[in-house]
Amino acid sequence: MIAVKHAPHKYYLEPEATDTFKFLAAGADETCLVAKNEMLSMRHITEKTDPIALLESQYADCDILLLEGLQNENTPAIEVFDSQKNEALKFPMASLCAVVSDKPTAMNGPIPNFNINDIDAIIHFMETYNE
Repeated sequence: MIAVKHAPHKYYLEPEATDTFKFLAAGADETCLVAKNEMLSMRHITEKTDPIALLESQYADCDILLLEGLQNENTPAIEVFDSQKNEALKFPMASLCAVVSDKPTAMNGPIPNFNINDIDAIIHFMETYNE
C-alpha cells in the first residue's frame, strides 16, 4: 500500500539553505532525503502533469494507492465524513464509491457506508472493490 497526501498549497519541506532544496532548484528531476529507516522522494512536476496518472504508473505494482485529498473524475473515492465537523458530504455522490463516517448517515444513499472504527470491513471493501 502506498499513501499519498495532497498539499493544495505550496509547501516547504526543506529550508532554502539545504542541499535538498538546492538540488531541486538546480534542475534535478528528483531528489531523495534518506535517514535511518525512512526515505522521502521529491520530484518537480509541471501544471500539465496529471499527478494521479503519474502515481499510478510509478506505483503500478502496489495493491492499494491511497490518495488523501487528491481526486479526479476517474478515480473511485471513499469520503471520510465527520458529523461533528460537517453537515454535508464534500464530494458529489456520483464520484463516491463509499462513505466512512463516525455514525450512520442517510445522505450516502445506495453507496456503502462504513463505521470509521470498522477497519476490517473498510479494508475488505478496498481490496475487493474492482473484482
